[in-house]
Amino acid sequence: MSAPDSRPDSLIEISVETAGIDAELVADAFRQACSEGVAIEAPSRFDRETETYVLDGDAPALVKGYVPATDDAVRIGNTLRLVLQAAPLGRPLVWQRPKRLRETDWRDAWKKHFGVQHIGHGVVVVPSWIEYKRREGEVVVRIDPGMAFGTGQHPTTAMCLRALEEIGPRDAAVLDLGCGSGILSIVAVLLGARRVLALDIDPQAIKVATENAADNGVAEAIEVRTGTIEEEGAPAETFDLALANISGLALERLAPALAGVLRPGGRLIASGFLEDTVDSLPRTFEANGLRVERVVEDGVWRAILARRDS
Repeated sequence: MSAPDSRPDSLIEISVETAGIDAELVADAFRQACSEGVAIEAPSRFDRETETYVLDGDAPALVKGYVPATDDAVRIGNTLRLVLQAAPLGRPLVWQRPKRLRETDWRDAWKKHFGVQHIGHGVVVVPSWIEYKRREGEVVVRIDPGMAFGTGQHPTTAMCLRALEEIGPRDAAVLDLGCGSGILSIVAVLLGARRVLALDIDPQAIKVATENAADNGVAEAIEVRTGTIEEEGAPAETFDLALANISGLALERLAPALAGVLRPGGRLIASGFLEDTVDSLPRTFEANGLRVERVVEDGVWRAILARRDS
């Protein structure tokens, strides 16, 4: 993926080591402060049986944020430290010394952390820079994550992909809330969805999702738009299926709006939260007319499959 002309020639990398289960929470704070993007280095190991890389859930992750070299990186780092002191993290953070990088250095460095992934029965996620020969019956999505969340490596994304494959969105109108790299939107179309509205509030995600949709030949079926579902300009239409891989707090806040954008009988795949959220979130969904059908587990992460009955 080519960088926009406005991107600076050199950047400052602010990074911190955190527990793997805390990486997304930490990354959310970084996204508010780091204008040139955020990356998560989640440790992986090569599984010889599946010939792919899988997450090592017991190891720490490294969250990296990028700011222009002209910015005050020390001030930004201190602000992040103060913000994250109050965060409910599983283990103390280990801050790294800021690094100055040329744009070409960071653009290629994170690629070594991504490999081909086989998810579910036939979904294959292939980084755009890797050659892969599609096998019969496989749905192959090529992803350049850039600085946007969503490569299939994170358990919450993988759970959403497996649920999406299981439900089968053929001829469905789909909402992808918090689309990140666009991976869920693209797979939905490859599995037969009629159209997808992909929403995100991160401009970097909008750019990356748009490019990934085009690279996979599904741009005509996916509308990528800045926004969410609880503000002026929220979609007036309703959907057969909603995908929401966002935080547990956001899911609780958006539960009424999620129910409102689903047609009667419409399905919801919601993920992005830890096991301790499972006690309250299903009750919130049920109170807003969403019948919880199943809770899916992957390590400490959870996903909920729900349906709007009326």
